[in-house]
Amino acid sequence: MSEDGTSDVDRPALARHPSRYGHRSPVPGRLLAAAVVVMIVVAGIAVDAAAPPPAMAPVTLAGNGTSVAPADSVSSSAFCAAGIGTGESTSVVLTNSTGRMVSGVMTALTATGTSGKVSEVHRSLSVPARGQLVVHPSTGLPAAPAATTFAFTAGGVVADQSVSGPDGWSTSPCATGTATTWSFAGGATVAGSAVALAVFNPTATEAMVNVSFVTPSGPVTPQMYQGVVVPPGRVVVENVGDYVPNASDLATVVSTQSSAVVATELENRSGGPSGLSLVLGSPQPAATWYLAQTTATPGATVQLTLANPGAVPVSATVAFGLSTGSIEPRQVEVGAQSLAVLPAGAPAGFPQQVPFSMTVEATGPLVVGRTVVASAGSAAPQWGSSLASTTVSDHWLVTGPGAPAAPAAPGASLETLAIANPLGKPVQVVVAPLGGGAPTLSLTVAANRVSVLAGGRFNGLDPLLVRSTAPVAVEADSGPSGAPGVLASNGFPLFGGGR
Repeated sequence: MSEDGTSDVDRPALARHPSRYGHRSPVPGRLLAAAVVVMIVVAGIAVDAAAPPPAMAPVTLAGNGTSVAPADSVSSSAFCAAGIGTGESTSVVLTNSTGRMVSGVMTALTATGTSGKVSEVHRSLSVPARGQLVVHPSTGLPAAPAATTFAFTAGGVVADQSVSGPDGWSTSPCATGTATTWSFAGGATVAGSAVALAVFNPTATEAMVNVSFVTPSGPVTPQMYQGVVVPPGRVVVENVGDYVPNASDLATVVSTQSSAVVATELENRSGGPSGLSLVLGSPQPAATWYLAQTTATPGATVQLTLANPGAVPVSATVAFGLSTGSIEPRQVEVGAQSLAVLPAGAPAGFPQQVPFSMTVEATGPLVVGRTVVASAGSAAPQWGSSLASTTVSDHWLVTGPGAPAAPAAPGASLETLAIANPLGKPVQVVVAPLGGGAPTLSLTVAANRVSVLAGGRFNGLDPLLVRSTAPVAVEADSGPSGAPGVLASNGFPLFGGGR
């Protein structure tokens, strides 16, 4: 594959971790231009120049920003962004859930130096039927934050982004649309922890963005994070610790005054239990959230963060589902513009090494995240954070950490697949490889219960289809890691089935 001719020049310092990337000057609207580059693939990508895709209008997102467009859609998109640093690398896996090849155009923007000059290229690609295409955004170009837009000629294609570095690795779905609000819960800016907020504008119009935070000591609205201008096709990366230092737990709310954007957070923890966590935000707070699988292991710490960005206090009930037995629901009060933390492991009365699901029902909108810290001496990564899901569906696409020919990290694989039934009646479930063939598993998940399938029952990293007779929540747990939940991800609701 030919390179795009971009010279290997000095890149702008990334304001994510001052000790590693330099400090960002606090100038309103200052851009940290980032960008995307094209790619080495495992299957089927053309390097011919392609016509630029048409401007894409914002779309309404369901669930966590990852609803899959129907296969007969005229077009669909995926947007990937992460504020990575010089010690980290990233890749994107495209998965085609349909029975026909889907073509598209990738738009790549790459920072060419401290001047902020941006080079733009367009390349065609093809994602095989019920197959995958792997791309590496940084190959052959200066190490820099990356943001990629994929525009497809049909629906049914999803994108996962992986980030790896000295402290661990993480995967996250890419957004299937833009939104005017993105929310996160769970993060820290204490010593050894850095949070990079990446705001990507893939639209054809300028976006003006406000960023605020909820912390244990109350709301924080840094003046320098208000009215940040994000031009078309650009990324702004903010080091949250610059203006919200020493926060042991926080939630982030990104809102736009104009246009629509995509927002992700990348947290890096080192100097103790270490890990990376790449999280796509939720398009809006919600009153109901699902976590299909949580497992408390000896010596590990599990906590649920419930953030209330609104002006009215909220009461939440956290209900639990096990394969057998029961846990009494917990009541949590969350003050206005505040957050609450619910320990979900020992010694808080939760069973050890027994998976359980959680459903949060609240009197008002919340943002819910989970953090897992593995026991000392366990395998790396030892720490991870993820958002709960706002979606249940009767049709899911579940992807693993990478593709069979290109795992997200050495030895990466799907460890478990959890299927949680929050309804008051049994649900019949069928799990099958996307590409067809054995094994196909059929099971019944009882009312308000969870069933957890070991990853060894599937073929490595092959994507899976999950169908059920009523809506369920799903969660994939990947390894190797120090504890269940460190590398957790939700599936993609398919064909508009999310609700």
